[in-house]
Amino acid sequence: MKVLTLIAATALTLTAGAAVAGDYGHYNGYKTQSAYKSQKTYKAQKNYEAAPTKVSLKIVTDNNDRTLYIFDNDSRGASNCYGGCAADWPPYYAPADATPYGHYSVIQRRDGTYQWAWKGWPLYYWDGDKYPGDRGGDGIGGVWHIVHR
Repeated sequence: MKVLTLIAATALTLTAGAAVAGDYGHYNGYKTQSAYKSQKTYKAQKNYEAAPTKVSLKIVTDNNDRTLYIFDNDSRGASNCYGGCAADWPPYYAPADATPYGHYSVIQRRDGTYQWAWKGWPLYYWDGDKYPGDRGGDGIGGVWHIVHR
């Protein structure tokens, strides 16, 4: 009976360890760990002071809470992401009759389609983001960035 108890305790310990290890990010297909790792809260050590101002992370998303990105190789009002680039980074398309509002504008792409832009910069999704709230594309290649409000 003691052997069965020992085996059960060992299995429980190994399962708990695997669950904790699984919370440390995921491979995002570009040989980097996702910046979005876990919902856990960590406290700073006592010898560090808090920042003098409070900052909240506000990012630009679509209506389904999917993260939107900008591309450093674009310019205001013009997209330079076509072909394979657009396959990995699908444009945030807009209907031809879309009405710009606030910081949102609409640009026309070389292929004649329309794309939403933020302060003139074309907006994209990252194909690696599978769920609302995923932010794994931030910083890829040093040229893709989350759009902050």
